[in-house]
Amino acid sequence: MIGDRIVEHQLLIGKFTLESLTSGLYVSPLDLYREYVQNAADSIDEALEQGILKKGEEKISITVSESERIIKISDNGTGVGANDIYSNLIDIGNSKKRHSNSRGFRGIGRLSGLGYCQKLKFLTSIHGEEKASCIIYDAEKLKYLLSPQVDSRDSIDQVLSSVLTIEEIPERINKHYFSVELYGVVPESDLLNDSEVVPYLQQNLPVPFSRDFVWGSMIKQKLVQMEVELAEYNVELRTDRTVIDICKPYKNKILADRIRKINDSISDINFVPFYSGEKVTAMLWYAETNFLGTVLDKDIKGIRIRQGNILIGDENTLRKCYKEERFNSWMVGELLVFNEDIIPNTRRDDYEKNSAYKELLSQFTEWANEMSRQIRHRSYERSLTQSDKKFLADESVTDVDGVDISLGTELDSYDMDDSDSVANTDLLSKLSLLMDMGKKKTKYNVLNLNSKFTVDQKQTLEHVFDALYAKYTNAKANDIIQTIIDSF
Repeated sequence: MIGDRIVEHQLLIGKFTLESLTSGLYVSPLDLYREYVQNAADSIDEALEQGILKKGEEKISITVSESERIIKISDNGTGVGANDIYSNLIDIGNSKKRHSNSRGFRGIGRLSGLGYCQKLKFLTSIHGEEKASCIIYDAEKLKYLLSPQVDSRDSIDQVLSSVLTIEEIPERINKHYFSVELYGVVPESDLLNDSEVVPYLQQNLPVPFSRDFVWGSMIKQKLVQMEVELAEYNVELRTDRTVIDICKPYKNKILADRIRKINDSISDINFVPFYSGEKVTAMLWYAETNFLGTVLDKDIKGIRIRQGNILIGDENTLRKCYKEERFNSWMVGELLVFNEDIIPNTRRDDYEKNSAYKELLSQFTEWANEMSRQIRHRSYERSLTQSDKKFLADESVTDVDGVDISLGTELDSYDMDDSDSVANTDLLSKLSLLMDMGKKKTKYNVLNLNSKFTVDQKQTLEHVFDALYAKYTNAKANDIIQTIIDSF
């Protein structure tokens, strides 16, 4: 209705919207692996709940053939029945899943492969049906229809109908599965490149810790004590050259510091729960190390957010929470989110900015700033010799207001570089200055740390200040002293 007029109009969603739902939706082409695997994980969860699968039988397989330019991602979950293929696999944004118990719930992720291949195929069957459904998208034709020179007045459903083929084929009645197959994959997309695919899968997918990571079992046990299950799935990758069981890339030893490149070891795992009221909304685990500098292994550095054990964002997503952002790169760990009110955004590079997320982010920021302080303190401690530490512990001066101040606290105002060795060079020059000040110190910090006074002037003014405090109240004496200081 416009004003008092009733206007009849059938909404037309233009075909170019498809570009946003395919290649334009996600940060990287590699994100299609995450989208299809999270759908596979949801299907497996449903199969376990229905008793179609037993725990340990679930499997997700990824086949990447660079020579044939083919990708296949399959699972042995529930599959999709013939009566549901239109609503589940063809309709857009019409998912029946709920965000509270599913990783993929918007009904658009399945289109993510269309922008990177010549043909996209879904093959699926459910337990109890003697047939499988085959849905084929002609991605090459779709690219042509989306080109600017072709009539732009077509709607999404008109375009999709012209590139879509649906078939039924015989299948054994006890088979249940879903397979995504991409043919003629674009080589430039990196989707066929082992060196890109393997690290991406290890970092992003809901897979277990490597058996070589000795702390993995401790992390899982802690979550069990909290009555929280860390969802894990067996994911196998087959390439032209090898077969790999995908696991998270965490290691027992860490290479740190861009300048010195030194090994650091994990000595323990720390846990920090976050609450909303009495409810645990997230659990942070982080590695206790010597925090020697930036972690050089980009696959594990930084505290990363995971929900449903799938990565949200990347190693930089939580940098904004630190007072000194670089300190997130000095750390290794995961923030595991359990609160269903904290909802990933469509791109899964962050969260929807609702009150639940803001509450968690505020709590994490408080923790991150405290960790920044601790890391800074440890780095300075490593930079000091024993004699330096003794001097800073022993030497103190009295400020104008009578408050006792350790010279060591002056170090807190100095910034650190990425490396302890760089920080050490800068620190020692500043420490030397402070020690020199200490040798010529008076009772008053305002004199000791003021470079415009000579030693003789400081000693003279010290006597003047003593006399002022003896004759006047502290407030009056402070006013006079400030006038004297300003006059120099």
